[in-house]
Amino acid sequence: MEAKVIIVSVVKSNKSENNVWAVGITGEEQEQAYCKSAWKAMKFAFLLKKQTGLYIEDDSLRMLSAEIARQKAEAAADVEIPEEQEAQPEVPAEVEQPEAEAKPKKEKMARKPRAKKVAAPVEQTAELIAFL
Repeated sequence: MEAKVIIVSVVKSNKSENNVWAVGITGEEQEQAYCKSAWKAMKFAFLLKKQTGLYIEDDSLRMLSAEIARQKAEAAADVEIPEEQEAQPEVPAEVEQPEAEAKPKKEKMARKPRAKKVAAPVEQTAELIAFL
């Protein structure tokens, strides 16, 4: 009998043209979860590992790691050179651009010192009590 392990595979979604990652356990007919990204599939596989105590198949981990690395590389390539910066012509160093006038900050008003509460002298309290 084969030991149960957690496997991750790529399946075609019938709702969209994107690939979906299916996370499941060998020997079970139905998959545990369907994830839209490799990162979420890996997170769910490790969560399932913690809950069940089963191991994640080595090939699945390699496949997920390679896909995550590929997506990170694509994202880094997109961030390096935005199209907006390529389209802008360079400004010569000789031309000075006017700087925006800086608004002065409001000065904080100084706080008034708090008045100290002084206890009424004993003589005055004695007179008040006698008056009542």
